[in-house]
Amino acid sequence: MDLAVQPPFGVGDIRFGEEFTDVAERLRPQGNLHTASPPPGSTAFKATLALPDFEITLLMDDGIHVTAVEVWRFEDDAADVRVHFADLDLFRTPARELATRIQEMGNASVAPDNDVTIFPELALLLSRETSRDVPLDETDRLPLYAHYVLAAPAGYFD
Repeated sequence: MDLAVQPPFGVGDIRFGEEFTDVAERLRPQGNLHTASPPPGSTAFKATLALPDFEITLLMDDGIHVTAVEVWRFEDDAADVRVHFADLDLFRTPARELATRIQEMGNASVAPDNDVTIFPELALLLSRETSRDVPLDETDRLPLYAHYVLAAPAGYFD
């Protein structure tokens, strides 16, 4: 599977601002789509599409429209999955190199902690946070690869 992460527009054929019901109709045939109920007093909810090798989580902050998408890294490195931004493989390029290459494209970043890098103007977040036993970067001893990415529309991180 080839999945393009295209902030600020969408991920694959999922477009930010699209009604969840329309997206859900397209996604259900692809895998198990689980929708979580909103917390008390809120309309915001998440839905996760479990695919054979990885997961995609949709966030509906207003309870109707897709406002962000998280893509979660596969556990099996041999998975036939390519999740990419531009020409960069988001889950097979070492995370520090990935952040550097995105910065070299002219995108400023902030790192609120060592595990997370946010590109606010691009509306892209890379996270190395994981509870899995994974290869570590020899320099900073954090997970070598991003564990999940979050893409969103422009202004999401303002």
